Amino acid sequence: MKKLILFIILLITTSGCIKINDNDISILVEEVQNSKFELSNVHRKGYKYYLPVGLMVNKTEDFNEIIINKNIKYYMYVDIVSYYNKIKKDYKINDEAFISKNILNNDINGYLEVNQKNNKYLIEIMYNYAKIELIVNKDNLKEVITNSIIILSTIKYNDDIIKNMMGENVLNFNEEQLNIFEAKGSESNFLEYIQEYDSYKGTEIPDLDLIN
Repeated sequence: MKKLILFIILLITTSGCIKINDNDISILVEEVQNSKFELSNVHRKGYKYYLPVGLMVNKTEDFNEIIINKNIKYYMYVDIVSYYNKIKKDYKINDEAFISKNILNNDINGYLEVNQKNNKYLIEIMYNYAKIELIVNKDNLKEVITNSIIILSTIKYNDDIIKNMMGENVLNFNEEQLNIFEAKGSESNFLEYIQEYDSYKGTEIPDLDLIN
């Protein structure tokens, strides 16, 4: 645990190139996934996860959550249906993206894609049957990517609860809400959808119009 915390601190605070390299991401995912500690401080119906210090959940609606830290919003969607059906799809590297890479660890896969939009960066991270999207300045890239990977990597699903929910047909709508396996790049129906539930009022809010 101490090793993981030390690596996270170094990853966020190390000076030099702002752009996270492949090794940074791969090591972080491996450290979190191989940790012997059950990291979780947020519990939802069917799953739980660990929220790093300094972040807080501002809004929850079905399986959509808005997580905030300072003036930054993390838009998270947990795809219970895809998890239940064990759906897997390959991510195609986008050579035109600022960052584009597969995230693989054991039998869990995902991707990280970052695209520059004017003076900001649209981040899409999918891993462990959940996705986080956000828009930030370049100086925030390393911190928010690290936080996002920690959140997604620590999601633990409750198979019994999810099986009951599927049996009650309460999850069918999720299949149409978001294709987490596809990076939208300049278009994001997820951010458009979740804005309906956004009640957080702060300063210097990321401009969601940048992705239209």
